[in-house]
Amino acid sequence: MAGGGDLPLRIIRACRESGRKFFVIAFKDQTPPETVDDSTPHAWVRLGAAGEALELLRRAGAEELVMAGAIRRPSLAALMPDAWAARVLAQVGVKALGDDGLLSGVVKALEGEGFSVVGADSLVPDILARQGTYGAVKVDQQALADIEKGINEVTHGIGAQDIGQAVVVRQGAVLAVESAEGTAAMLTRLIETGSDVAGGVLLKISKPGQEKRVDLPTIGIETVKAAVALKLAGIAVEADGALIIDQKEAVAAADRAGLFIIGVNVSPLVFLIVGEPSGDVLGARLMAALKKQTSGRVRFAGIGGALMESEGLAGLFPMSELSLMGLVEILPHIPRLRRRIRETVDRVIKQRPAALVTIDSPGFNFRVAKRLKGQGIPLIHYVAPTVWAWKPQRARKFAGVFDHLLALLPFEPPYFEAEGLPCTFVGHPVVEGISGDGEAFRRRHGISSDETLVCVLPGSRHGETSRLLPVFGEAIAILGKSIKKLRVVAPTLRTVREEVAGAVGGWPVPALVVEEEIDKYGAFAACNVALAASGTVSLELAKAGAPTVIAYKVNPITAWLARRLIKVRFVNLVNIILDRRATPEFLQQDCRPDKLAAAMETLLGDKDARRDQAEAAAQALEKLGQGDPSPSERAAGVILDIIRGRAE
Repeated sequence: MAGGGDLPLRIIRACRESGRKFFVIAFKDQTPPETVDDSTPHAWVRLGAAGEALELLRRAGAEELVMAGAIRRPSLAALMPDAWAARVLAQVGVKALGDDGLLSGVVKALEGEGFSVVGADSLVPDILARQGTYGAVKVDQQALADIEKGINEVTHGIGAQDIGQAVVVRQGAVLAVESAEGTAAMLTRLIETGSDVAGGVLLKISKPGQEKRVDLPTIGIETVKAAVALKLAGIAVEADGALIIDQKEAVAAADRAGLFIIGVNVSPLVFLIVGEPSGDVLGARLMAALKKQTSGRVRFAGIGGALMESEGLAGLFPMSELSLMGLVEILPHIPRLRRRIRETVDRVIKQRPAALVTIDSPGFNFRVAKRLKGQGIPLIHYVAPTVWAWKPQRARKFAGVFDHLLALLPFEPPYFEAEGLPCTFVGHPVVEGISGDGEAFRRRHGISSDETLVCVLPGSRHGETSRLLPVFGEAIAILGKSIKKLRVVAPTLRTVREEVAGAVGGWPVPALVVEEEIDKYGAFAACNVALAASGTVSLELAKAGAPTVIAYKVNPITAWLARRLIKVRFVNLVNIILDRRATPEFLQQDCRPDKLAAAMETLLGDKDARRDQAEAAAQALEKLGQGDPSPSERAAGVILDIIRGRAE
């Protein structure tokens, strides 16, 4: 679907060279006649005759649509939309007043017709601007400052209002902005009016939320000629987000005139690696905070779970492949993990992100980071290894690989700073977790107020659930003998749902298995007592105010080794932070049905025990950074500071 300029010709040439079948819709009074000759399969249609164009495309057997080239926006009267176009305009409504709203609406409607809309750069990738300077002319500090000013103007000013994507900046002052007229018309106007913009910089970047498949900022030889006529110092475009048509000719003309052309990294790429569900929560919140603090100008790649994917992450491979724990349990998976390490390292080197952020899963992430050391990519690890609990020598090991560490606990930074590794306490993510509605949860699932509800959480890994579910089931059976109207709710994850549902279905009390976030936190708020595997969930229960009993079992060999390595008295973080047994915990040989049942019965029957545990939880959460800004916002701020420092 061809507009003006040279881009449609480049796409036609690329299709011919690759032997790809194509068909051109040329728009009357918009597409230059030289774009389509007798050898080019095409049809001329009126811009508003969208229904006719779609019918022609179907007859031609088109499956993918490329919208390329400039279109001069007509008035509604001149457009004379047919029924299809009128329906799209009605659906878009007031959004049609801006380019982004209109284009997004058109793309959605075309996809609804069964077509796939693709970007021009997918067919001619060599025209996509890369980061760095083109040609021989370098960029001075003043020009860099003007570029930064222009980026802010497009991001927060004209771009945010869906007005334009180009500005001219000189000495920190914005001298011209693009409106609906387009960049070429803006530059022509400056030339015709004799405007003094000499020494300034033309910047073209995409607007926030722009539909980049159909409207990437574009420059070419004509842009360079106009910039030369205006005596500009140079042109800056968005790396990986703008097109440079006829690069060789444009760069040669710029060099002859002493004009620079540069691709600038407007939207930094952050590569994230997460290996378990708790990290997926952490990663998703971090991504949301990064998008908020950059007004959406940030891109993501890496490995994560469903929550991170919902924030825009395209995963390299399933996160579940890294969700392994225990010295013995991991052995059968070592060959595959080694292969995944190589794949991850290769992808990071290829994509050259502004920063690599590894989240927890130190076994996998440390090996990836170690191989990337010296590649010029900032290596940031989120969630400090528990050197205060075991293997303190890991602090020196991490200091030799990572560039910065984000700690969840207030007492962690000194361990790493002593080894020369910058470490920032950002707070624990549990303090920004959502709160559930217990009454609504009970109503939704038909659980009356006089029924005693036990929230059972046997872990998120198969190794945990296989060991804890049988013990938990026996404990519930014992408790059911003394507590009448007893019910169980088991919040779980997709990865272990089948196993959990199969186990609790055989317990001697009614049991409900839930997977949705709203039900998970609703269950925390609704339960009278919780029985949980040690882990992050214990803090979530503390935040919800649920009286809790903690339990854990691992492979006997793993436990034997752990007893010789671990230096702390407790495993539950509330107890560790307060350095006392505020929450009952039962590990290994103490993880017995009778002990678990007795501890739950005590919390159910003793209001003083419940009050003491609640007060202890509040003290611990305060030490973990409860309040504003949130931990994810603090972490995002540190990461962006590192990226900006590297750019400077």
